[in-house]
Amino acid sequence: MRIVLATVFLLFTLLTQAQESSLEMNTHMGLMNTHINEPLLSNSYGFLDNKEKDNIISALAPNNYFQGEIDNELKYQNKKGWSIAFGNHLAAYGAYSDDIVKLCLLGNSPFRGEELDLEPLDFSAYHYSKFEIAYQWNSKFNTSISLLAGHQFAELDVNKATFYTDEFSDFFEYDIAFEGHFSDTTDLMNNLFALNGKGAALNIQYSDSIRNGHIDISLKDLGMIRWNEKTTNVLIDSEWRFEGVNIDDFIEFNDSILENYFDSIQDIFQIYNEESYNWRLPITFDLNLFKLSRSGFIDAYTFSVVYKPRFYTTPRFALDLHKSFRKHGFSLGYHLGGYEKSGFQFAYNFTGKKTQFKLFTKQANALIPSQNYGVHLGFGIKRVFSTSK
Repeated sequence: MRIVLATVFLLFTLLTQAQESSLEMNTHMGLMNTHINEPLLSNSYGFLDNKEKDNIISALAPNNYFQGEIDNELKYQNKKGWSIAFGNHLAAYGAYSDDIVKLCLLGNSPFRGEELDLEPLDFSAYHYSKFEIAYQWNSKFNTSISLLAGHQFAELDVNKATFYTDEFSDFFEYDIAFEGHFSDTTDLMNNLFALNGKGAALNIQYSDSIRNGHIDISLKDLGMIRWNEKTTNVLIDSEWRFEGVNIDDFIEFNDSILENYFDSIQDIFQIYNEESYNWRLPITFDLNLFKLSRSGFIDAYTFSVVYKPRFYTTPRFALDLHKSFRKHGFSLGYHLGGYEKSGFQFAYNFTGKKTQFKLFTKQANALIPSQNYGVHLGFGIKRVFSTSK
């Protein structure tokens, strides 16, 4: 908190000295998935009967994805070409198979004699703050470097996960291999901004004019965070078979007989160490192509591509149409790919002489429950300051 207050104080000090500058705040948050819509989600609480279970299973694909994100940034920009920013970023990405949902909802009995492949089964979550300095070298190139403070981090990467039940139910077995890394969460609720890691990142942006428009290309988050020595690191590659419990004498039966079986499973998952871990940030590739339109119906359109190689199996493509009325601007677009269900997106902009405001959502389908696969809302406000020479 002291860093935040010091940064804000520095920004306002600079504002009083600059000939022309701006201060802006941007934030957005969302929770999205690819296969569970709003009506299905609202009916998936509490006790589930067979029909409700079938509805969930039939909605899934072999590979299913979800993501959540909260981003906040306060940025000061000077006309001379440099800027500083303070941001806080929290995100989670996950992938899961329909087979693991079937196993959880129906148990293993319906799958006797069948081997279930539980992949993909991956999860990544991270929370960090940044202090960023950027410089506009010329009309085309902008670079920035960020100092990062890592707060929390969790990563689970399953390389192999199969589950088999014998045809006659004489046994079941699994074969699993995964790697996991988790930062210290000893005092998570009381210290959400604990310093559990340090790092740095580089951003590169290229902009250029084209006929009736311009193009922007950027590479973001080229860097890493080194999580401290309290980071838990797990590496498991194991097979296990359960053939039931033999009871020769009910009188002699006690809890210790079952404990021996469960302890053998628990011992496998207690193979870990605590040491520092180097984690690469998820690199993001951005491309935006903006062009003016000759049509009287729209003023311009934007084609954009976002790709995160760490998470996205396919890039996220979007096309937005823009229309302006005096100081007010509107855009309506459609997106597909990435970690989201295909759908509409919407943005509103107000551009005043000194104040600018924007409101946007990547999930405009929220108005249509059957087509709503998530929620997302973002807004930003920018104030331009100038003083006489």
